[in-house]
Amino acid sequence: MTTRPDTAFHRLDIPARPDSAKLIERLRMPRGNERLRKAAVAMVHDAIAAARPRALYRAAAARVIDRDTVEVEGVRLRSRSLSRNLEHLETVYPFLATIGREIDALPLPPGSMTLNFYLDMVKTAVLVTAVDYLAGHIKWEYGLTGTAHMNPGEIQDWPIGEQGPLFALFAGREADIGLELKPSGIMKPVKSRSGIIFPNETGFLTCFLCTQAHCPGRRSRYDEAKVRDYLG
Repeated sequence: MTTRPDTAFHRLDIPARPDSAKLIERLRMPRGNERLRKAAVAMVHDAIAAARPRALYRAAAARVIDRDTVEVEGVRLRSRSLSRNLEHLETVYPFLATIGREIDALPLPPGSMTLNFYLDMVKTAVLVTAVDYLAGHIKWEYGLTGTAHMNPGEIQDWPIGEQGPLFALFAGREADIGLELKPSGIMKPVKSRSGIIFPNETGFLTCFLCTQAHCPGRRSRYDEAKVRDYLG
């Protein structure tokens, strides 16, 4: 399915929040330290409340140049798996998303490495939830039956350096959501994500192609058959 791309940039304030009870369970807090547990539980609730996730997205014309190159609104992106995914598509949805800087102002006891570790996990969960919400919003907004997304830096086939061309699609508007791309390719705030959401009904996940076994955001196993299909 395709839609007619427009030239507008759309800013979205995201209300989605991770389930605090499930998140607390995932933290696997050590037993026997009730003081730490109470502090961590309070931190989780405070951090989720403090986060202000938002996104910027647009509909964009896309075409596959060759098996390694895609052109989106005149900007060339190089990734074999992205090219494979965008075959036969005319419209895709580049996006930038961030959890915001507000959560960084959350006061924590000085020197608490454990709470800082837990806070990082909360930030990651907020970001994952925010991107899921954005994908659902785009699916509804454009009448898509299914979507998938890819992000530079998630897999070797689409390296972090590709964020530069992707940001170029937003003509400096990333500041509208408080986001900045450093020359190193790192985004500020760090818990941010850039990528492309695209119509997809196959259930594609970059996890199929990712060899990072202990990724906290992993949703599926590495799949050698999919690697041959998308990268072979």
